[in-house]
Amino acid sequence: MKMMERKQHRIFAVIVTWNAMRHSWIDRCLRSLRSSTVAVTPIVIDNGSTDGTRQHVPAEYPEAVWLPQDTNLGFGRANNVGFRYALEHEADHVLLLNQDAMIMPDTLSLLLKQSDGESLLSPIHLNGNGTAFDINFERNTLMPANRLPRTIDGCRATPGRVETGEVCAACWLMPISMLKEIGGFNPLFFQYSEDNNYYDRMLFHKKKTFIIPAAEMWHDRKTYGSEDVYDHRLLRRTMLLAACDINASFLTVAKEIAWQLKVCYVMKLPRREYVVGTFSAELAWLLSRAGRIMKSRRKEKTIGMHWIPTNQARET
Repeated sequence: MKMMERKQHRIFAVIVTWNAMRHSWIDRCLRSLRSSTVAVTPIVIDNGSTDGTRQHVPAEYPEAVWLPQDTNLGFGRANNVGFRYALEHEADHVLLLNQDAMIMPDTLSLLLKQSDGESLLSPIHLNGNGTAFDINFERNTLMPANRLPRTIDGCRATPGRVETGEVCAACWLMPISMLKEIGGFNPLFFQYSEDNNYYDRMLFHKKKTFIIPAAEMWHDRKTYGSEDVYDHRLLRRTMLLAACDINASFLTVAKEIAWQLKVCYVMKLPRREYVVGTFSAELAWLLSRAGRIMKSRRKEKTIGMHWIPTNQARET
């Protein structure tokens, strides 16, 4: 595919915050954008922080577009608010960046050199001090790939781009055309799994994902950022993800959900004990959302800016 030849870009970094003062996360994040060799405007959407984030960010980073929310919208829906702002202000790319992540000065430059204006791009993901691969990136992206070097130095020395599978949304460079064709994050997912669902939609619409090995970001977290939060209602998220997969038939969805229930309640494998209630309660929870799931499956098979609110109003 032909690389983009345009040298001037209008890029917005969409950052969702929630109590982002710990470990100086938001300072590391926003200072890294200030140091970027490519100009980028931060859009910070705050989900009701109570730790001083709401006072600190607008005071210390006047260059950031500050969009505080009255309630916690969750990760996906808050990002959708940022997507709307970027679309309304003629962005050509959106950098999706976690509050606990930071980029290197040349990261955006390296990513943009490989942009075709259609595909999702990501740097390699390292830990908080850049000494090792982020554990989820290593497990879920690096190990399944056939052409990515298995060392950090090997990646840094690798030019070009490598097509890959799913990459955590902690750092995505998204061309604006992708938002116009696929839309934003599905609001059925409050926190976690929204990026898995988005990748399923990318597959359906034949959008590719590339890693730029020479580019990097540092992600200051442990396995899941907050493992307790990740584990909370894990079964429900797993079933919901399967039900919303527009690449899967209803028979395939039913089989996957049945398997997940069996894993949890019959086999009792590790990590599946994180449920809210009984077998019937979990299944009833999923069935109560059947109408919204069907709506999302129909909508997401079409082209359009789905789930992105109009004039900052939330779409449900």
